[in-house]
Amino acid sequence: MFTIQAYIRYMTHSNPINYSVILESLLATKDLTDDQSDYLMSSWLENKLEPVQTGALLAAFRAKGISGNELSAMAKLLQEASVKPSNLPSFQLVDTCGTGGDGANTFNISTAVAFLSAALGVKIAKHGNRSASGKVGSADVLETLGFPLKVSSDKIIEALKVFGITFLFAPSWHPALVNLAPLRKSLGIRTIFNLLGPLVNPLRPNAQVLGVAKANLLDPMSIALKGMGLKKAIVVHGAGGLDEASLAGANQFRFLENDSIKSEIIHPGDLGLSEISNESLKGDDLQTNAQILMSLLKGEGNKYHKEVVAFNTALVLWVSGLEDNLSLGVKRSLDCLNTDKSWLLFKDISDFLSN
Repeated sequence: MFTIQAYIRYMTHSNPINYSVILESLLATKDLTDDQSDYLMSSWLENKLEPVQTGALLAAFRAKGISGNELSAMAKLLQEASVKPSNLPSFQLVDTCGTGGDGANTFNISTAVAFLSAALGVKIAKHGNRSASGKVGSADVLETLGFPLKVSSDKIIEALKVFGITFLFAPSWHPALVNLAPLRKSLGIRTIFNLLGPLVNPLRPNAQVLGVAKANLLDPMSIALKGMGLKKAIVVHGAGGLDEASLAGANQFRFLENDSIKSEIIHPGDLGLSEISNESLKGDDLQTNAQILMSLLKGEGNKYHKEVVAFNTALVLWVSGLEDNLSLGVKRSLDCLNTDKSWLLFKDISDFLSN
């Protein structure tokens, strides 16, 4: 009778890459090779694995932790399987998003950052979804304010060309993942797909600001972005555990530029901003978060809301190449936040996509 170990050795000899070998590697806390990562993602995309197999693999990844090379290898295949729009614009694109999972229930900071950045001239392709970890996701709050989510890909690309910003509702662009959704939900834990989501924008942005809720994700995510071919990006773990830059103290950063990754710590005071608890940034239910976003875009937000949005927008200005100095980026952002320019942009693109 075969033991489990003998069976795995037999399978390894007859088929160097298979489910059992991959699971055994993960359980032994060994990183997968690029070929193994490709095989695994292909198996998921082609619906070749049973739910119990997928559950075991996701749990094993959760226990081992994921490497930057594993993330980039799987993200490339997942991105390739997404809906491919035609007539992509020739200009440089930036995405701004987070992995979620910080449990802080702040208002939708990155959504405000996206529209403020666009009002300042950055070309934004924001990739987002409904709520997963927080109470209100970017798609939820946008829809509440009248921004249509179910729009043809051609219309979404046209909006990007006209207004310099668009929103890609993730489920509409990644049909291959539909079969995995019930299992991921039933597991009740965050999985590698929560990390892959921010990496697989179908429009393939040239630069990105990506927030992580845990400091141990700074290096894997920055390595993954480098592996995806981005030349300029920022990965941030905010003070107090936010998946975006925070006003609560020391923020940890990885700056990717020209294939080099460097670490920095930046306090809000370094940029002339207030230092306050993350409690001041809390949102609430959907209606409350929508009201906060609308107020900010209209130039009516409170001081601390404006400051945290300005901090994160300065990061977007840096990766886009529009501003090399973060302090000046903060100032430009605060100046724009005292106008209704971002709200007028929001209304114009919402009306355009609705017609």
